[in-house]
Amino acid sequence: MTAAEASRAEPEAGRAEAGRAELSAIRRLWARAQRTEAWRAWQRYGVAQGGLLAAGIGYFSFFSLFPAVALAAVVFGFILQGRPDLLAAIGDALNAALPGFVKTDANPSGLVALTAPETATLSWTGAVAIVTLVAGGLGWIGSLGEGLRAMFGVRKHPGNIVVAKARDLVVLGLLGVALLVSATLTSAVGAAGAWSAQHLGLGEHPWLVGIAGVLVSLLVDMAIMVVLLRVLTGLKLPWPVVRAGALIGGGAMTLLKLVGAQLVTRATSNPVFGSLVVVVGLLFWLNLMAKVVLLSAAWAAGDLDDSGMPSTRAAAAASTQAAGRDMAGPDDADGALDGASGGIDAGDSRARAVNGIPNLGVRSKDRVTLAAGAVLGASAAIAGGAVRRLARPRQR
Repeated sequence: MTAAEASRAEPEAGRAEAGRAELSAIRRLWARAQRTEAWRAWQRYGVAQGGLLAAGIGYFSFFSLFPAVALAAVVFGFILQGRPDLLAAIGDALNAALPGFVKTDANPSGLVALTAPETATLSWTGAVAIVTLVAGGLGWIGSLGEGLRAMFGVRKHPGNIVVAKARDLVVLGLLGVALLVSATLTSAVGAAGAWSAQHLGLGEHPWLVGIAGVLVSLLVDMAIMVVLLRVLTGLKLPWPVVRAGALIGGGAMTLLKLVGAQLVTRATSNPVFGSLVVVVGLLFWLNLMAKVVLLSAAWAAGDLDDSGMPSTRAAAAASTQAAGRDMAGPDDADGALDGASGGIDAGDSRARAVNGIPNLGVRSKDRVTLAAGAVLGASAAIAGGAVRRLARPRQR
């Protein structure tokens, strides 16, 4: 090799070495990212088909929200007949959680009006209507509970159907109480801010009231996540697991509500949506909130693994082989389970079931098919309606 060739080869070798060093650094960063809680939660969310579940939950939520909000209007209307300010605050709180859904003075294009009934007595017709509304609202709670349990690998209701429906009813009532508490505390924070501005000279610092309102919303959202993870799932989860999911989910929901109106406006800015803009916006928002809740549950499920329980992958294999064992008969049962569990014996799995801790197994496919069909059907109906309106000749 001549001196000129050697001089040219040295920079090329240096660049190759630098490239290998950069690639090695990227690999180390990628490996480190894969060991984080966020990556593990996202991986679990994907394995459990979380995106498809969130779409199904959003679809069921959309149709269940109408009876649920109508029920809230009746109940809160009776309770707060003498407090129109609190009723208006509840409407604002609902609009913060569901942008554009409730018809208020600030949002006259809403879909549902929140007004007090004209009389303080409840007729038989009203009682039957309330029962019907409760039954409709339970559909939303039930679908959300199915999705949460899927993040923990549970394939069926823990307990009988009566207990499950009673649990859903309790959760529905607790969510209503949380909404009332949120509206009351928000009104109290606003009144305290006005008093402070008048008597303490804090009128030049309105951001203090804003921070207080955000903290109130955060506490309420964290309490809602605790109810969803601990009560709605029906699983005996350790408190550290519930706390982690509540912190992540409550913080994410509060952040989303702060920018919810802008997100929905940006997502529905396409003029093709036309008069369906509120409907499309609600479907988008409900799907987004369902993803946040399911991801928070996936994060909590990762903490459940860290607490010494069998890992997701091993328990899933054990659950799959246990199903195959039931089909094959008792002769091959022990060998199949030992070969699939990767060192997890059957006693650990049974102990989890006895203590109410889920075996993180493979989720049943029929629920995925149902959710997929529901979402595709809703999307096709919306798209078909939009196309028909665009193709319809205008009246001259």
